[in-house]
Amino acid sequence: MATDAAPHSAKRSRSEMEEAATSTDDDDNDFGPALSSSAPKWKRHKLPCEKLYLAALRISTHYSKSLMHKDQLYFTAFTPYTDFLITASVDGVVKFWKKMVGDVEFVKEFRAHNGEIKSISVSADGRSFATAGADNTFKTFDVIIFDLLAILHV
Repeated sequence: MATDAAPHSAKRSRSEMEEAATSTDDDDNDFGPALSSSAPKWKRHKLPCEKLYLAALRISTHYSKSLMHKDQLYFTAFTPYTDFLITASVDGVVKFWKKMVGDVEFVKEFRAHNGEIKSISVSADGRSFATAGADNTFKTFDVIIFDLLAILHV
C-alpha cells in the first residue's frame, strides 16, 4: 500500500498545506476583528506660534542639548580652591559646572531630592557639597569626583 506520507511523520506536505489553505470549511474569525476603515487619521499637533518659535531658534550645524535647569533656579554656590559652580533648582536637581577661563563647562547632573531643595552648603576646602531637601533627606557629594557620598534620613 503506497501513501504520500509516512503515518508517523508530523510534517505535512506542500500539497496538503495548500489544500488546507483553500478549503472552504475554515472559519473567517481566526484572525480577530477587522479594523474599522473609519478610524481617525493621526494629526500632527501644531503650536499656535510654531513659525515664530522655529524662526527664533539659533541656526547651527550641530544639535546641542539644553543644559539649563527645567525649573526655577534656587541656589548657586562657588567652591573655593576647586573652581566649581554648583546650581540647585526647585525640582531637586543639582548640577555641577567647572569654571574655566572666560567660560563654564557642564560636568554632571544629579536628581538629588524627590522634592524641593531647602538648603545647600559647600565645605571650606571646596571638596564637599551638601543639600537638604523637603523629602527629609540630607545628601553629601564629593565635588572632585562628582559622586554621592552619603544619604542621611531625618
